[in-house]
Amino acid sequence: MIDAAEHRIIDCDWHYQDSFEEIAEYMDDPWRTQYKRSNWGDSGVKQNLSSFFPTSTGDRQAYGKVVREHSNYPDEPETPDRIREGMEYLDIDASLQISHLALAMGGVQTDDERTQAFAKGHIRYMLEEVLDPDDGVYGLVPLPYSDVDSSLEILEMVEDEEAIRGGCFVTAGANPPLGNRKYDPIYERLEDMGLPIVYHTGGSGLDDYVRAGYEEMIETHTLGFLESNMSQLVSVTCRGVPEKFPDLDIVFMESGVTYVPGLISRLEEEYLKRPEEAPLLEKRPSEYITDYYFGTQPLEVSASPRLLELCFDMLGTDRLLYASDYPHWDFDSPSTITDLPFLSDDDRKRILSGNAAEVFGL
Repeated sequence: MIDAAEHRIIDCDWHYQDSFEEIAEYMDDPWRTQYKRSNWGDSGVKQNLSSFFPTSTGDRQAYGKVVREHSNYPDEPETPDRIREGMEYLDIDASLQISHLALAMGGVQTDDERTQAFAKGHIRYMLEEVLDPDDGVYGLVPLPYSDVDSSLEILEMVEDEEAIRGGCFVTAGANPPLGNRKYDPIYERLEDMGLPIVYHTGGSGLDDYVRAGYEEMIETHTLGFLESNMSQLVSVTCRGVPEKFPDLDIVFMESGVTYVPGLISRLEEEYLKRPEEAPLLEKRPSEYITDYYFGTQPLEVSASPRLLELCFDMLGTDRLLYASDYPHWDFDSPSTITDLPFLSDDDRKRILSGNAAEVFGL
């Protein structure tokens, strides 16, 4: 079995614990000025998503519930040095940074431009202060897809930036779903730039999953994080995004892998009965979905090894990307992959870095 410490590892889902206090300096007015007048920083609110975006169910800090070395939601703003410390701790050679705070953008229902201002400020801050290809620190740019024009402006901002390796859609809260033709200009631009689209689940709207009333995060984290990606996977496939943009790599993050075979089977049954409702498809949905890429975290290691092996076989080890979700409380270390007994050494190498090197050009 290969030793993770002796093999190249690319982490495709690392969350930079950004703070509004720092990013506000890079935001356009009126948001920069509004932030400075809010006294959020003086009150100690630096990491709380509800300061700018809506909240979600449960104790997301998990204080008193989960204790893991090198894993927390820091009270002080994140620093670039902490990324390097974490990468050394996990033996990571390259990481793709995703904004922690952006995960709540999908819950914004107001007709203002806070998500656009945040996304632009975040990427300016990251390019100036954090990302460094020489150190293996890369980034995915959060795209405020509800505003297509702003998303295209952001992609233009990063077009020549070596540190940016893809666009990121937070799947929670998307209305209309992300297969809708409204988003085609964004997909077309990403395809032209040679960048993948990463669909990343998030906590937005978990309080209203199915109906309001769930009491604990164990319920909404189980259901909502999964549903957010499932709903977009079905939409993207049925609306023919991979047919319209055949050179666009499609990646789904932070839902594990065991849901995919069941979803494929369900969608396939519906398609075989109603193919006229997905007129752009030239082949079965399963043939598109097994061409997508899937981040492994949170890998369902508690599942029976036989079930997990079946899921890996159905998707193909050439379609799986190691993802840690570090430093969130439920992160997966590289040993989550290296310890799987049914994988060959070549499989492990593909999942730990080979597939990511191809998808993200690393």
